Amino acid sequence: MWKKMSSKEIFSHSRLTLIEDEVELPNGIKTTYLKFKDDGSSAGTIICKRDDGKILVQKEYSYPPNQKLFQFPGGTISADEDLKEGINRELMEEADLKANNLELIGEYLVDNRRSTAKFYIFLATELEESSLPADEEEDIESFWFSEQEIDEMIAKGQIINCHLIAAWTFYKLKK
Repeated sequence: MWKKMSSKEIFSHSRLTLIEDEVELPNGIKTTYLKFKDDGSSAGTIICKRDDGKILVQKEYSYPPNQKLFQFPGGTISADEDLKEGINRELMEEADLKANNLELIGEYLVDNRRSTAKFYIFLATELEESSLPADEEEDIESFWFSEQEIDEMIAKGQIINCHLIAAWTFYKLKK
């Protein structure tokens, strides 16, 4: 196990805070390690399934790769927010939908090398129209695809978003 000797905040922004820890490795070597500040918040990915079996996949511009990427709805859930309430809030902000049935189908670490934050994957069914104001940075298009179409898009490299692919894996294993 690594032993933390000291810790200091080296960068802070409303969306990201970097912490530098001085650590001692099991072999006695001392080094510094960068990590993200964990505030207890988490994130969620939502697989929305209509009664006809179609799945909601959205396309949103992503700045670093400078392209629109396919994704499932989702986002950050603050530490003081109930997880299911946060999931429905994100769904209402991004898809103008509310799920009357939310089932947790999996979870994974977002970036285990820099954070303890988790992504929670929910299957949302019994959908109804309901909306909240969207984030001003988000410009989202919505599509409804069959499971086969999503599988084909992943196989063809049209879907490259790791969170969608991870969530899809949990969904497929659940069946």
